[in-house]
Amino acid sequence: MRNGSSTTYSRAQVARQVIPCIDVRDGVATDPSGIPGLADPLDVVGIAAGYAHDGAGQLFLDVVDPWTAAGYLPDLLRELHRTGLELLVSVQHGVLPSPAECAEVLSAGADALSVSTSLVEEPDRVTDAARLLGGRRLIGVVNCSGDRQRGWRVLIHGGATRTTVDALTVARRFGELHVRSLLANNVDREGTGIGYDLELTRAAARVSLLPVIASGGAGSAGQLADALHGGNATHVLVNKVVHSGRETVGSLSESLYRHLHGEAG
Repeated sequence: MRNGSSTTYSRAQVARQVIPCIDVRDGVATDPSGIPGLADPLDVVGIAAGYAHDGAGQLFLDVVDPWTAAGYLPDLLRELHRTGLELLVSVQHGVLPSPAECAEVLSAGADALSVSTSLVEEPDRVTDAARLLGGRRLIGVVNCSGDRQRGWRVLIHGGATRTTVDALTVARRFGELHVRSLLANNVDREGTGIGYDLELTRAAARVSLLPVIASGGAGSAGQLADALHGGNATHVLVNKVVHSGRETVGSLSESLYRHLHGEAG
């Protein structure tokens, strides 16, 4: 499906390319979900179970609490593990804790821990984590602002701190560490629904040689198809469009399937 591939994918395979994201604080969703039929619209496990039922294969869990306030996480991960979803977990905006804390979260059910802030502030810690845990247990995240003409500059601490660090330099470093995948997110597009920054996803894929997850700006199945078909992305991250209940993972995946197979009207 990358680079205009003509390979035919089943509906189930297409659904697994859509990665829903749940933002978490104090063990619950940061905002009530609009998904119909939830007993508790803040229940992370209930929301995740719905995504799994709709065919998602992975979940990005964005825990905004600092590590010192995320003692609930191992128990939550054990519950989420029962949904069958692969769990990509970010805590404190991509800060890596000690190796022991990393190991505890991974053993509780996380398939990979997100790294973003730490690669800029503590690169040696990230290198050590990749060596001790294995690159496949880490997922690189590049949060950035800008465009191809001006260049993309990295933001850390959840966007609170702007840096002069070049985003593609960071993407290349993640490639050298052989992490599981790279999430490329242009924060200028977050919540806008105008679509992903395809120039960013293409450039990130080129310099890192990693599978890229497109993030930031998803609003329609057509935009997801653009990222997968022409943006060199392997997966697409969705948040508000499904958390709000406006679309489901199932409805997006069905529309995405039709777009990718030339059936969209």
